[in-house]
Amino acid sequence: MKIEEFLSSSYTPFHTIQNCENILSAAGFQKLSLIENWTLKQGGKYYVTKNQTSIVCFNIGKSKNFTFNIALAHSDSPCLRVKGNKLISSPQGKRVNVEVYGGLINYSMFDIPLKIAGRVIVENNGKTISKLVCSKQNFSIPSLAIHQNRDVNTSFAPSIQKDMLPLVGEGESVFDLVCPNEKVVDADLFVVSDVKPFSSGAKGEFLCSPRIDNLTSVFGIINAIASAKTNGISIGAIFDNEEIGSRTKQGGDGSFLHSVIERICEALSLSKQQSCIACDGGFMLSIDNGHAVHPAFLDKADPGENVKLNGGILIKYHTNYATDGFSSAQIKLLLEKNKIDYQDFYCNSDLKCGSTIGLLASSIFHMNCCDVGLGMLAMHSAVEMVGKSDIEKMTKFCKAFFETKFKVEN
Repeated sequence: MKIEEFLSSSYTPFHTIQNCENILSAAGFQKLSLIENWTLKQGGKYYVTKNQTSIVCFNIGKSKNFTFNIALAHSDSPCLRVKGNKLISSPQGKRVNVEVYGGLINYSMFDIPLKIAGRVIVENNGKTISKLVCSKQNFSIPSLAIHQNRDVNTSFAPSIQKDMLPLVGEGESVFDLVCPNEKVVDADLFVVSDVKPFSSGAKGEFLCSPRIDNLTSVFGIINAIASAKTNGISIGAIFDNEEIGSRTKQGGDGSFLHSVIERICEALSLSKQQSCIACDGGFMLSIDNGHAVHPAFLDKADPGENVKLNGGILIKYHTNYATDGFSSAQIKLLLEKNKIDYQDFYCNSDLKCGSTIGLLASSIFHMNCCDVGLGMLAMHSAVEMVGKSDIEKMTKFCKAFFETKFKVEN
């Protein structure tokens, strides 16, 4: 699957994890169940999902001295979340009732093609079945004409409840729009950008698409672990709900990954001491994109840095990140060994910096961790921008990471 197809079809975390499962299954990974006993073997490749929106996949090498190489990313992106099943009436037809999910650039959602997508729970012979859905039709949120909103280019801030309800025209309910002719008990639905990925720039050097943050990281991890040859245990962990704080059962601040690692150690008959060594001797990557220098807003970047699109992997530094001098040095040496470009990223000290799941996860497993990502523009917009060659660098980097045994500082 090419990155354009991955971005385009991964409308929601549900669709993202389905795409991940397809890639892993094609590479010979076996799906496990959280409610069954696990039988694992050295050389085996496995994955397990949670809530259909998070996934942990792992390769077990043939070494007698296991350590964990863990790469983390998240499956969710800012969008609009559907509120219930009722449509709101208007003189032009029905509208979908929504609220904002994550730190969305609200105005970017106006006047573009949108889909309603996610998961519905349907009843079939007294049983509930989960079904992924995406509306066949496109919808949109019409903006107010400048003649009726003279402040639109100066101080207009759209109201979510009044201005940003997608117009669907005719329809009886939200559920009928995505899953007609079935009894839907309830659902997790979102209104998402359906702008198709496109190349930009004189030489097509940029890629513009919805959900670049953070599906380029997911794409790199999943494709890398599918082909990586590891001696230890390589783990790719993709979590939902990072954009709203990660404190869910399927989030990075939950116990999902911890539970999986405990079960891996138990299934491989590792002692408590061996399990601790596997963590303490391991290494963790938190992969989430960062900001390239905006050509019109140079003052928003750190004055000492000049992060460029297509400039390579970002090494991210801030108190909100898990990077320290030791972990960044290890990653820089790995990048140099594999001839992969990289850049240092620092946030402007007068601006609030975002956070990742790196600090959360690394503190649980007390592992060395480095925050990395790709430089991008228009983060959290309905259409974001990234350097096209950087995507290939990320996959190459993730593969090299999974195949490396790191030095540890006590």
